[in-house]
Amino acid sequence: MCKEIGWLALIMILLITPTNAEGSADLSQLVNSYEDQKMSAEDLAIFLTAHGYHAVPHEDYVVASASGKELYIVPNGASKGLADIFQVPPSETGEELVGVADHIDIGMGATYAKTNNREFANAVRNAALFPIAPSNEFLEGSKRMGRIYTDLGYTVVYMYNPDYAKGQGYKWILVKDEAAENTWQAVDSYYGPVDGSDYYYAPYSSSKPDDLN
Repeated sequence: MCKEIGWLALIMILLITPTNAEGSADLSQLVNSYEDQKMSAEDLAIFLTAHGYHAVPHEDYVVASASGKELYIVPNGASKGLADIFQVPPSETGEELVGVADHIDIGMGATYAKTNNREFANAVRNAALFPIAPSNEFLEGSKRMGRIYTDLGYTVVYMYNPDYAKGQGYKWILVKDEAAENTWQAVDSYYGPVDGSDYYYAPYSSSKPDDLN
């Protein structure tokens, strides 16, 4: 059950809590275990520092380090938990902000081999009518693609690159070619199947769409 905390509680936590910070999953669990509608970025930074994270307030959010990467944590007011966690600075994102799920450490910096099976690539292209979604609706587009190819019996991996388009980020999928060992076809929800090498690497990847939303 979430607990209401305030400034005095934060000071007490700072004094008595050992520094035992772990990864982003632990960070997500931590911020979701408390609630404070008046939490500011400065208060949040103190709270995270008390729990062993290197946290620095920046405007209306906090930059914290976990699992060897920087995360951006925004106090969320009346919403569940203390804050929302993101992979890119909120001020640099587009309309769609991609949050960090509890299992985001799965598939960090993964590179996948591209299939050379043109018959498979054509089958992937013919399975859907592109564009599935406008280019700026990549989150919903990738989920729709995932449902389409999963329903057809394919194995799908969701890819996310937060550095795309100057921090706006981008998400797409890979479809596994079962006829060739561990090779994949990248699919963009706007362009359809794509072969560019940048589509076969992403800082974050997961077999579950909700791990990257």
